[in-house]
Amino acid sequence: MNYSKCVVCYRAVGWIGLAANLALSVLKLVVGVVSGSHALVVDALYSGKDVVTSLLIILGLKLARQPIDDEHQFGHGKAEFLFSVVIGLALIITTVLILYFEAGKLIQGIHQAPHLIALWTAIFAVGANILLTMYTRCVAFQINSPMVAVLSKHQKSDAIASVAVACGIIGSHYLGMPWLDTLVAVGECIDLGYMGGEVFVHAIRGLMDVSAPQEVVAMIRDRAAIIQGVQKVEVVQTRRVGQEIWVSVLIGVDPDLTIQEARKISVLVERALHESIPHIGEAHVRFQSVSGSLPELDYLLRKGLGAYP
Repeated sequence: MNYSKCVVCYRAVGWIGLAANLALSVLKLVVGVVSGSHALVVDALYSGKDVVTSLLIILGLKLARQPIDDEHQFGHGKAEFLFSVVIGLALIITTVLILYFEAGKLIQGIHQAPHLIALWTAIFAVGANILLTMYTRCVAFQINSPMVAVLSKHQKSDAIASVAVACGIIGSHYLGMPWLDTLVAVGECIDLGYMGGEVFVHAIRGLMDVSAPQEVVAMIRDRAAIIQGVQKVEVVQTRRVGQEIWVSVLIGVDPDLTIQEARKISVLVERALHESIPHIGEAHVRFQSVSGSLPELDYLLRKGLGAYP
């Protein structure tokens, strides 16, 4: 985290998202039913999924912060990916069901323009979701949380969806197209289903120990290579563990160095990675001589030849 204030946001993001999205969801659902806006009712589902996401963030971040123990020697960070799988599946199943009913209404051709109160509600929702998007995006960047990143993406999609709802209501009233509200509802369902698929795939990749982005791997390789004594960066391996990136690096060093000297270089590399690469969790740096032999074997061989006293 870049600022001490981020700790406050880190602890509060789930609760703020829960309260704000619960209020928006209830508001849009009630107004949507009263005004007869199918699009606004489906839009309530956008906020509803964020209520679930916020609840899982509260649970997930609490679990992910637990220290390493004998049964979880790589920490509890993957809990966030497990909860993200739940969110993705819930979105896919829910939107498929709603899409079935909304598409049926569109095919039947019986439509009525919703009351204009739905328009003002949609405009209010756009503003609220823009503020929530800015807030959650900042928190997600600072703590590198996949679940908060999911929430931020959802808040942005909520704002776009509410804009579409507003346009649909305007078209229904002023352009003589009462079916436009239902059409927007169908489009929202398709978008929600697609979003659920993205969340599900991303979570599965995290559970499968997908590596960090290539630009992060390149930063790790470049940072290790400039440390004095490092002749070659042989291997860089990364894995996502919740909010953190765990790194394993194999460096090549001068064959004439002692084990202690080579170890000092590897410690310098570890320290440099922690200081310069964001969200590094564990950094383990191994070394070998540039000839490619294992350090222990190389040491014994050269000791037998009189390289060491």
